[in-house]
Amino acid sequence: MKKLILLILIINCQSSINNCSAQTLTRGPYLQSPGQTSMIIHWRTDVATDSRVTYGTSFLNLTEFQIGNSTATTEHIVKISGLNPATKYYYNIGCTTSTLLESSPQNFFTTAPDTNSSHPIRLWAIGDFGHGNTAELEVRDSYERFAQREGPADLWLWLGDNVYQDGTEGEYDTKVFDSIYGFQKLFRHLPFASTSGNHDYNSICPWEQTGLCGVNPDQHTGPYLDIIDPPSEGELGGVPSHRKIFYSFDYGDAHFVCLNSELGSLTPSYNWIGIFNNDTAFTSPMLEWLKEDLAATTKKWKIVFWHQTPYSGQSGFTDSFTQPFCAATRVHFNPILEKYGVDLVLVGHDHNYQRTYLINGHYGKSTTFTPEMMINGSSGNFDLGEPYIKYGSGPNANKGTVYVIEGNSSGSNDPSPIEHPAIYWGEACADCWGSFVVDINGDRLDGRYLHWSDSIRDEFTIIKDAGTGVNETTNSEIFNIYPNPNNGQFRLEYSLSKKSTVTIDVLDISGRVIYSQTAAAESTGKHNENINLDKANISAGTYFVRLGIEGINRFGKVKVE
Repeated sequence: MKKLILLILIINCQSSINNCSAQTLTRGPYLQSPGQTSMIIHWRTDVATDSRVTYGTSFLNLTEFQIGNSTATTEHIVKISGLNPATKYYYNIGCTTSTLLESSPQNFFTTAPDTNSSHPIRLWAIGDFGHGNTAELEVRDSYERFAQREGPADLWLWLGDNVYQDGTEGEYDTKVFDSIYGFQKLFRHLPFASTSGNHDYNSICPWEQTGLCGVNPDQHTGPYLDIIDPPSEGELGGVPSHRKIFYSFDYGDAHFVCLNSELGSLTPSYNWIGIFNNDTAFTSPMLEWLKEDLAATTKKWKIVFWHQTPYSGQSGFTDSFTQPFCAATRVHFNPILEKYGVDLVLVGHDHNYQRTYLINGHYGKSTTFTPEMMINGSSGNFDLGEPYIKYGSGPNANKGTVYVIEGNSSGSNDPSPIEHPAIYWGEACADCWGSFVVDINGDRLDGRYLHWSDSIRDEFTIIKDAGTGVNETTNSEIFNIYPNPNNGQFRLEYSLSKKSTVTIDVLDISGRVIYSQTAAAESTGKHNENINLDKANISAGTYFVRLGIEGINRFGKVKVE
């Protein structure tokens, strides 16, 4: 009799474990660690079962499956491997006996492109977004409209303070994973990589109660860290960090580094960001890993993101003694990033949008900024003929970083002037909510601030150039285009102070070369070149003339009617 009861209990237990129909999906599914041959799918249920993902390249014909841990769980994490790069797969989720969420055109993921290619990629970044309010909804909807117009992002970056007020499980459920103000639809097809902010950390190591965390960072636990499944072992490129709290990975032609700006402590051995420490020799396990990681990458583009902003021009925010975490990132993060040629830094924390010039070497308060720290003091706007150039050699070789604050994805600060010598432009107003889009294509990176009203309020371009960056006016005193506007036929006038090798290209606004003249050695003096564009293959609009003199480029704008 006892054996019979035990057998019934075992059967009932196994039936419960494998009965997906008894489950309710309480979170997700969502996508993590997007690789060129792998993807992690994570979801949560109210009843424990085993885990299974079925997938294929047609949502009507899912031919492959992957079983996760056979142990019954409510936290399902399944890694699918052996996939093809840059390929779209549809999927459903469930257990080994039945399906919990059926496949549909909305349930899919796309693997990362081959990391040896220059495949174009698009990023979407949001910061300080988890208020669960109208602003969050409108920022989300503006991105979805943008994606319909111009194409969706490949990767989604969270810049910290991902939920308010305290980073609790319930707040994540109602303000991030829900379908009203949150991102339930996006989670099913857009993978995200994230960093934590001070509000997320209030359920990891409470900053509001203690002011500073007195717990070993290697022992940090909490709702935010339970959510994420980052590539911390170098499985997607980069040096292994062996930690969820900071990590790196490759995606396409870019290397991404996620830092943790919340690791400040009065306990010296736990103070991994160097709060209240201005010693330039300061280091920590995170900073030592950062140096090793950036030194090892060979990717063309380097993008780093964390939460606390090193620069802000609103009300002296980052000059204030009340923002020591911000100051610590400027003093201890930025010198390392700039030494290794990081191109773009994305942060949040200040609830507005701001963007610096292309700068290098500024690690103090705003009053210490000098003209020598301005690598390029223009707008960076390609349409104005003012893109930022990062040169491969010469006195400014690999110098210059643009720092972007995107901290207004569900709310904004009260209006006040944005005044900081490193900041090119920013906005703070009652309804200034937005997000940030980054496009990388070959030697070109474009950043755009997407306001919730669908307008692009700020944009800049960084171009990688093999030239020296030496002031080109030493070789060319004249650079004229006429007539301008024209019908596709115009004359380029320039002069040379010495015999030089000259190249001439015409580019469209996407950076594609539509006309090219073979390099030729030209003599000292004034030169006139007749340019005749093929009107059959171009449309009316704005184009750019690139004049290369001994590998040093100048840009001019030309309008074709």
